[in-house]
Amino acid sequence: MNLKMWSVVAAIIIILSASGMYFSNNMEDRDKAVIIGMVNEEGSGIFASNSVPGLSLDPSTADLWGGLVFATPGPSSIQHMILMDFVIGVLGLKFAQNVADKKSDTVYWTGVAPGTMGDALSEGIIQGGIAWEAHYSNICSSTSGYNAYSVGLTTDLWEDHPCCVVAASRNFVGGDPNAILRFLSAYSASVLWVNEAIKTTSTNHSALIEYVKAKAGVTNELVIQEALENVVYTYSLEYLKNGIITMVETYQNLGLLSHTMEEMGFEDSGSFADWLIDDSYIKNAAGRAPSSYSVLTENIIINVGVLANDIHQIALHVGIGEGIFDQYGITLNTGVPFAAGGPVMTALLSGQIDIGFVGSPPVVLTTVEMWW
Repeated sequence: MNLKMWSVVAAIIIILSASGMYFSNNMEDRDKAVIIGMVNEEGSGIFASNSVPGLSLDPSTADLWGGLVFATPGPSSIQHMILMDFVIGVLGLKFAQNVADKKSDTVYWTGVAPGTMGDALSEGIIQGGIAWEAHYSNICSSTSGYNAYSVGLTTDLWEDHPCCVVAASRNFVGGDPNAILRFLSAYSASVLWVNEAIKTTSTNHSALIEYVKAKAGVTNELVIQEALENVVYTYSLEYLKNGIITMVETYQNLGLLSHTMEEMGFEDSGSFADWLIDDSYIKNAAGRAPSSYSVLTENIIINVGVLANDIHQIALHVGIGEGIFDQYGITLNTGVPFAAGGPVMTALLSGQIDIGFVGSPPVVLTTVEMWW
């Protein structure tokens, strides 16, 4: 490394130190994940087949839910968690994996990719489901042919709930903070582009619609617009801590965590959330222009895991397509999209990817499960 490059690294270290960032000396932390940015809040909904009318979020409809099979993206998803908490905590029913011999006091779940939930509904495999956008709006659309209706949005059950986050390998973050800062500067700029382009009067609106058509598995423009408006796109981690605390405590109350916070060495769920979230990078990266970084001799390549057919993560694809990441000297390798968040976390913790766009529950559950 030449003197110029060493001076750049030194400058970055000074910036990080002044901002409160630190490099972990705990080698046990090096192979774990850290949340460095937010992707979205809300943006999912519950639907049901017209063959089972009358379902709502009102607990008085509990008797109508018993014995039905609902699709979720999988047990590690925020959608699964919200539906499970609603069924148990609000309806007062049991929540169990689908079996042949069904009981009227239980709502059953089965894992289905959101992009195929509509087909599973039409085939009678499920009677309802919970899906992220744009699949939720598409299934409920009168033009989709799925004969389904909306039971409610997830925000009706948990307002401003966290959903997808930007998780990174602690080893990668500690080893290349310059890459992390550049990546987050580009990503935050991409989020701002999306939020402006959601407006139908925006000059970029039609371009955003085309990105969604290409990446989210939905082509109906009315459905796409409704879906975009149901998602809160953000990069700030300001409100995530409370969401993580609620998530951990919900999982603990349901007996779904393999280890307690105390067993893992944390005083409580709040201290775990503090360890899991590092907002210092996004605070230093957001709003920085490409010119604020030194000139690179070649682009920095980052391997990023993304979910398939997920409108929540559209800002990443916009940033690539609009050349925003290029402006910051970043080249992203997104590879083959993942079907669910669990595999994204497995790839992240095994070193196959550097950064993962993934639901916050898989980050929590996988971290706890793979603590030792």
